[in-house]
Amino acid sequence: MKDLYFIVEGETELEFVNKILIPYFYSQGISCHIQGYPITMSGGGHGFNNIQHFINTITPVLNYNNEPIITTLVDYFQLNSERKLPGYSDSLKYTLTDDRIIFLESKLNDIVQNITPYRFFIPYIQKHEMETLLFSDPEEGFYLESEKIKNSVLEICKQYENIEDINGSEHGAPSKRLDAIYKADGKNYEKIIDGIDIAELTGIEKILKKCPRFKNWIETLIEKLQQTKTS
Repeated sequence: MKDLYFIVEGETELEFVNKILIPYFYSQGISCHIQGYPITMSGGGHGFNNIQHFINTITPVLNYNNEPIITTLVDYFQLNSERKLPGYSDSLKYTLTDDRIIFLESKLNDIVQNITPYRFFIPYIQKHEMETLLFSDPEEGFYLESEKIKNSVLEICKQYENIEDINGSEHGAPSKRLDAIYKADGKNYEKIIDGIDIAELTGIEKILKKCPRFKNWIETLIEKLQQTKTS
């Protein structure tokens, strides 16, 4: 079975891979090495604000001898310029966000294939950002928070048939909504600490149930890994 590497946007996504995804993959009988690599910016820190930073981060992994399966976990929110991902301008010809993301995933794949032809790259862009997943089960995920915070999250969920559609406008992105909800209760929302705690309380099974696009990505990865058992 081939190894699996996640190229992730930042530290929150890295913690999500380490504490949520890796245990889940192992629980599903996956026995390979799994690791996340945050995109490193030239000036220090992590984030996806320049395609060259992505190229610099993924290139060494593409040259690993055992040809691992490589995927991405980056947010669609603020992926909004040619500097971040060439092809962004062309993606705007699509009306639906899902179609734009699929197109941008194909552009991400083009970037990788231009580095080196690679059979085992599976691009994934989260709609709209990783915090979307935290809305999967407010009753459980926000169990340790105040009733005010929990009820505010529940009210947002009631507005969307699919929580993956919680929009990514400047102030409507899931993370921005959580910032505002916590501040209204006199608290600060800490992405890494609070976000991962909420995800753990929610549970990966509920996240998979409520987030079909995310579920399809996870199932695709498991299927690809299982196909390489005899490789």
